[in-house]
Amino acid sequence: IGESHCLSYAHSQVFLKKNPYIVTPKIIFGAKAFHFMSGLENPYKAIAENQLRHIPRGSKIFMSIGEIDCRAEEGIIKSSNKTRTSIIETIDRTVTGYVKWFLEKNLTLGHKYYFFNVPAPIYNTKYSQHINYQVAEVIELFNYSLQEKISNSQANIIDVYTQTSDQNGFSNSQYHCDNRHLD
Repeated sequence: IGESHCLSYAHSQVFLKKNPYIVTPKIIFGAKAFHFMSGLENPYKAIAENQLRHIPRGSKIFMSIGEIDCRAEEGIIKSSNKTRTSIIETIDRTVTGYVKWFLEKNLTLGHKYYFFNVPAPIYNTKYSQHINYQVAEVIELFNYSLQEKISNSQANIIDVYTQTSDQNGFSNSQYHCDNRHLD
């Protein structure tokens, strides 16, 4: 379940404890972690909840949400500037609400969650060096916060950041198929 990044894994065969599974994507176009942090209902929550209810109880669920939140032109950076809240506080509030919403929905469904963290960003020449490094920092902090929140639950992290990152926190150009998505 996720935004467009969930399509990267569509119909792949994965093995969990030597058992084979086929990934069937359930997309929520444009979903951000932000959409799940508030107590208010919205279309993103409604779609996610509907999809979760229609997946067989106790399924393995890969969650792929968060990359849109980490972009230069929207999400955490924009929100932090607008509300004059620190990036760290904005990330913590966003990730806490996102993880909490999915874990609470799972109390009656019994799924096993695997949250993908956010892959390293492609250095974008349309932005300044400062903005590029800010995006890289936001992704690193988002992933740290996600790992921290998940560590206190029955969910797991799938670390795509380490596999996609170079020594500067940008894409190592091995796995991206475009400026945002993994192949």
